[in-house]
Amino acid sequence: MPDEAIFGLVGVLLGSLTTSILTIYKERLTTRHEAALRDLQYERERKSARDAFQRDSIQTLQSAVSELIKSVYAELDRVLAITRESGKWPVRQWETPTAVGWSAAVLLLESSRARVFDDELRSLAAELRTVAGDCIWAKNLEEAKERSKRLEPLQIQFNEAAAELLPSLY
Repeated sequence: MPDEAIFGLVGVLLGSLTTSILTIYKERLTTRHEAALRDLQYERERKSARDAFQRDSIQTLQSAVSELIKSVYAELDRVLAITRESGKWPVRQWETPTAVGWSAAVLLLESSRARVFDDELRSLAAELRTVAGDCIWAKNLEEAKERSKRLEPLQIQFNEAAAELLPSLY
């Protein structure tokens, strides 16, 4: 009988030990799995927030580019009207009033450009700003015509780059 009791005790101890080890192992696996799932969820949420931020920033930059070009065309129209009346191109001076909407458009362009991560879009926006400024500061009608020819193709290139990038952010 004592042998049976010893075998019974050993069986209970081995069973308890095996159950404990398997329970600990299962808990560790479960904890690792849950941590991996939390990390994955965090990365998804982070990517989603980043993509939403980029979509908004790119759309704001597109609006800024449109406002900038609108301002340039309005200023060129104003200067052309003066040229028709006077027969002379009014050379822009530092004292010349700022083109209507120009300052707001440039400020919006620069602030939204800083938020866009894509180097190509940022570079195209900067080039558009430079070309737009060159149009406004043209010294004569021919120079204004020549410089303004670059605006629309550059805007089309900018919008195509944005259109190519935006779908990947949805």
